[in-house]
Amino acid sequence: MKLTLKSLATLTLLATSASHAAVIYQANDGSNIDLYGRLGFNISDKKTGDTSGDFDARIGFSARQAINDKLAVIGFTQYQVNAAEYANNISAEDPDDFTARYVWAGIDFSEYGKLTGGRVSSGLIMFTDIGDVFASSDVAMARQANFVDPTAVQVFRQDGTIQYQNTFGNLDFSTAYILGNNTSDLDYGYNAALRYTLDMGEFGRLQPVIAGQTEKASHDKTSAQSDDNADKYTFYGIGTRYYLGDVMLGLLVAQDKVSYLDGSPDSTDTDYEATLVWNVSPDWALRTGYRHLKNEDGDSLKLRDTTFEAQYKLTVRSSVFASYSWRNGEKGTKRTNGSDVSFGGSNPADDYFHLGLRYEF
Repeated sequence: MKLTLKSLATLTLLATSASHAAVIYQANDGSNIDLYGRLGFNISDKKTGDTSGDFDARIGFSARQAINDKLAVIGFTQYQVNAAEYANNISAEDPDDFTARYVWAGIDFSEYGKLTGGRVSSGLIMFTDIGDVFASSDVAMARQANFVDPTAVQVFRQDGTIQYQNTFGNLDFSTAYILGNNTSDLDYGYNAALRYTLDMGEFGRLQPVIAGQTEKASHDKTSAQSDDNADKYTFYGIGTRYYLGDVMLGLLVAQDKVSYLDGSPDSTDTDYEATLVWNVSPDWALRTGYRHLKNEDGDSLKLRDTTFEAQYKLTVRSSVFASYSWRNGEKGTKRTNGSDVSFGGSNPADDYFHLGLRYEF
């Protein structure tokens, strides 16, 4: 394959006008490059209490080169600007700059699984997705992961990860070793997740999930940790999704913990969440959920969130969202300097509304 920067830019421009992911290169041997993207505009009073408008965008490429009938080299890169999820912005020098969401390469072994390395899409998303159903709400579980690894966005993704994933019948499996890099400087890190799909016929479908992760800082001079005493991070969670017709119910409990070198007590988050999604029609979906998070012996953050959301699908890939969140939480206090700890960029005691338009291709 040989593409000049000019021709690639032209293909990208043409593809962004399409309503679906675009194949921008394809060869007879099955090799291909696809373009993906998302554009959004949101109106909300979440961040300051005053109504304001913000945009967010993502763009990425997936690639596949066939080695033979069973093996292929695969890769994916996705960048974002002004990410809709607050956690994806907190480490950026400027949220208006493009930041890496995913960058990885690997080998697809067909029925023998996939091995990927880089800033991968963690297999633990099988668990976190149980609570991650709203367009406007930030994910709370595993929020302390970046205390030890500054490149981590919860346990969704972090730099220097080698991951293996496969499916054995009704069992989905993922495990990873996290090496870190010159920013994270991990001594070690690893995770694993298991999901089993139980088809109960007319009684629906049950998908229990269990997930866990642990990592330890190496405390090198090049480390970018916000608190050099943060030493070890552990996370585990168990939950399930239950599908019956057009309704999905999700339940989970998760806990993450940070231990410190200076003798401070472990900072422990315990999080309980419930979600309900009803696909009313091909065009309409309704969602509601409740979250109860409490931190002990750390920043003392408390979250008590109830969210209602409606989605109208303008096309298969593009939608309008409207939601309202009632919140009765409490701010925390940062252990290093005593400053306030908010959540999602706002006071966890303040309600907020969200209106959004999302266009995907």
